Amino acid sequence: MKVSELYTTDLHEAGSEVEILDDQGKKTGLFINVRGMDSKEFRSHTKRHQKAYIEALREKKDFDEEAMMIQGLLDCTVGWRGTDEKFTKKLCKELYTKAPYIRDQIDTFMGERENFTKAKPKS
Repeated sequence: MKVSELYTTDLHEAGSEVEILDDQGKKTGLFINVRGMDSKEFRSHTKRHQKAYIEALREKKDFDEEAMMIQGLLDCTVGWRGTDEKFTKKLCKELYTKAPYIRDQIDTFMGERENFTKAKPKS
């Protein structure tokens, strides 16, 4: 075994697709491609999130947790298929804002490392 076989950042950076379920738990045919928690985007967002939270506490300002979460998901969303609508960050933000159950699916999927490492390439 080589140490490099344990690396996950490239796999998370490449992204993985999750099929979205509707609000009744049925498959929609919409697949959203996202980067995982070991990706550069996810880790950068986490740092920004923590910094903004600490600054809000220090300055005794409100902190919009939901807006920050949506931005993090957007930062890690690569694209989608299964809809006639072209992927844009604006439309994706609207989806994540107006369909919180989809936002939850994406967040849960991104947090499970095996979603990005199941098909690890063999060296």
